[in-house]
Amino acid sequence: MSRPPRWQGRLKIRRPVREDCLTFNPDRIEVKKVRGRWKIIQGRRWLLDFENLEAEARLAFSIIKHYRMNRSCFVGRPDPSMTYFLVGRMAPSGPFPGEDAIGFNPANIEVKEINGRWKIVEGSHWIMDFESNAGEARQAFNIIKKYGFRYICFVGRPDPSLTYFRK
Repeated sequence: MSRPPRWQGRLKIRRPVREDCLTFNPDRIEVKKVRGRWKIIQGRRWLLDFENLEAEARLAFSIIKHYRMNRSCFVGRPDPSMTYFLVGRMAPSGPFPGEDAIGFNPANIEVKEINGRWKIVEGSHWIMDFESNAGEARQAFNIIKKYGFRYICFVGRPDPSLTYFRK
């Protein structure tokens, strides 16, 4: 049995990207401490959990409000390998003051297997790691291309409590 050709990230999207998104109303979200954990909630539904990190919860809240994000989307659930936010059906655009953002060119990204782990890379810059999940790496690649994401942004590092993408 022959091995399939190595999947190269520079391929164009051939079919619609499968997306898993939940909508919310940015005018109705709030930061609240629930059972000792800081969360961003809308009504009874919690959107994000920041454990004991109140400052990060409040910063994430400000970011969501700034961009008017209203869709939270996932690649792989439970325990998504990628989470991204949209404004309607578009990528958030423009910087947030003081944000922690790393830029990349979506035209140059590839999906590569490196030491048995699937990654989205731009040259020697590793943007995301999907461990052994090649399918989720390809799906994330297609999502980045679809929305033209140019920045991966973080709230809190190391181990960010929120990662988001924008143009």
